[in-house]
Amino acid sequence: MEIFGQQKQKTMKLNHIALNIYSKDELKNFYEEILGFQFEYEFDLNIEIAIKIFDIEEQPEVYLYKRDGITIELFHYKEKTIQGFGHICLELDSREETVEKARLLGYEIIRINRNDRPDILFIKDKAGNIVELK
Repeated sequence: MEIFGQQKQKTMKLNHIALNIYSKDELKNFYEEILGFQFEYEFDLNIEIAIKIFDIEEQPEVYLYKRDGITIELFHYKEKTIQGFGHICLELDSREETVEKARLLGYEIIRINRNDRPDILFIKDKAGNIVELK
């Protein structure tokens, strides 16, 4: 097998996205009500594993949600984190309906109007996770 050659790449698919949430209210309010994800199950991450992987001495509760082949793991983390430029982008048939749900539930909406193309549109959960809507 060549490392940098023209050999055909094996297939890859996204398994899941993991995000921190600050409040458990986000599970119902943002991820279920606004984005339409469905709860699958929850578990506590073993503290030894949390330390080895993330260097965090906590045993967080983790909630797994799914929608349309997308899996999100939501880690309940009691401290707010710095978001930086990280975000997820979802393509939706009902972008404006999703924005209206977010507005009614008091979530921040960022809309950048572009004259010749569709608006750039983002919503934020209370932990600062940013979701772009296409």
